[in-house]
Amino acid sequence: MSDPRQTRSQVGGSSGLFAATPVSRRTLLRGAVLGGAFVAMPNLLAACGSSDGDGGGGEAATLGWGTTGIRALDYAHSYDTQTGVPIAISVESLLTFDADLKLVPLLAESWEQPDPLTYVFKVRSGVQYWDGTELTAEDVVFSIQRHLDPAVASEMGYAFEAVESVEETADLEVTVTLSRPDPFFASVQTFTSITPKAFTEDLGDDFGTPGDTVRTMGTGPYKITDFRADDLVTLERNENYRGDPGPFERINVKLFTDLQTMQLAMRSGDIDGTFQVPLPAVRQWDDIEGTTTISAPGLNITSMFFNVTQPPFDDINVRRAFAYCIDRQGLVDDLLGGQATVANSIVPPAQWGALLPQDELDALYAELPQFSLDIEEAKKAIAASAVPDGFSVAIQYPSILAEVGKALLSMSENLKEINVQLEVKEVPPPQWFADLDAETLPIGVIGLAPDYLDPANFIGGTYTGDGPGNRANYLNPEVDALMLEQQSATDPAVRAEAIAEILRLVEPDLPYLHFWWPDSVMAIRETFTYTGFTPLWYNQVWSENVTTD
Repeated sequence: MSDPRQTRSQVGGSSGLFAATPVSRRTLLRGAVLGGAFVAMPNLLAACGSSDGDGGGGEAATLGWGTTGIRALDYAHSYDTQTGVPIAISVESLLTFDADLKLVPLLAESWEQPDPLTYVFKVRSGVQYWDGTELTAEDVVFSIQRHLDPAVASEMGYAFEAVESVEETADLEVTVTLSRPDPFFASVQTFTSITPKAFTEDLGDDFGTPGDTVRTMGTGPYKITDFRADDLVTLERNENYRGDPGPFERINVKLFTDLQTMQLAMRSGDIDGTFQVPLPAVRQWDDIEGTTTISAPGLNITSMFFNVTQPPFDDINVRRAFAYCIDRQGLVDDLLGGQATVANSIVPPAQWGALLPQDELDALYAELPQFSLDIEEAKKAIAASAVPDGFSVAIQYPSILAEVGKALLSMSENLKEINVQLEVKEVPPPQWFADLDAETLPIGVIGLAPDYLDPANFIGGTYTGDGPGNRANYLNPEVDALMLEQQSATDPAVRAEAIAEILRLVEPDLPYLHFWWPDSVMAIRETFTYTGFTPLWYNQVWSENVTTD
């Protein structure tokens, strides 16, 4: 709404044992692009225009929203951030996040967890799909079970690996039984789309795909009436919605090949807003007449990984030398315009939510190592390594991440001072993903963004197990044991201490060199107001936050 990002399609996938906290495709993608943009798609400004309201208050007929390409209107086969733009306001889930990022009911009237292995959801009565048919508990059971079906091969199937059974246990009541505790299962219900069983089964593999007819169905305030691949998703007000759909008759979600073209569309009035403002371009977006940018503290992380099983990066001194050869604060200030915070952990502080008191959180992050540019320390580290005379290595970054490329070029200049030659290569995003999947790169870059608000969201996939999310191939039995401890703990304090101890163990080992925690930035035309912007907009009914001025 989230390397999107691959545990969704397994670019940063589940590691099996620690499936409760993998790194998904959506997680990888969302974070990698900082503003959520990714897939390059053709056909730019061909869609119809944006808002044509009265401009002086009241209701506007149309809202135009920009995003990058959408593969399918189905998270099972398009678990990417940009898919959340239309899906979050049209195909609802059992739960959602409020403005304070607390779980609240959506299609569930209520829910409870009577024991660590059981979740009971009371489904709202009288809820209708776009076509007027009524939501049933059977639909909810089907929608959850669908992600467990090997034939579906859901990109978000990892989130359900702890599910033992899903049953309709009473009228409009669904009970989910787990095989092991999963502290994230309730949060997963913020992006588990509920669709009608018969409709979805009838379409089979065509469900959610573009075409001449609409091939998805939901209960949200807007209904999808058109999905043109690489071009446009049209949503119209759902007259069967149980509440007020909002001020717009229509929302046009326009699909762009790149963020620069999207910016031009904003300048020309072809769109009214986007959630995908890249940090290096915030000032340019601010300069667009009649446009406001809104920032929220970031939940994302941009990092560099070292494959600790491959020489010379199996040597901690080499990794430390690299850490001393990048001026992260200078890059945040000059390259990102201050719209980020230098990172010393894979977990952004805001990801902790209420799990750890602020004073304890501050104390924890103060314990973790923080490297700054120091060529003399870099020289000492490389001299103490197995390659004191230096070496050469190549690193690649996806073309959509120009700011990361600039950071790497800055690092490469500093590395020359210690006789390390870093060749920086720009590659197309598909090649970047493919090479990450091949798991042969000695070093590389990743960006992560959350599925939900919890500090363990990133850790399980990146620091444990042998799955593709563990880019660094980092293995530590003590960390593995702590992951299992936090996963099964029912006491939040026990979970918090286990996760904190993981960070104390891992971060000094430097399997990843963290660059920054980027802010989340959106833009909207000043004829509209967006209230309560959060980095998890894709797990919220975001259209409820847009009003006309």
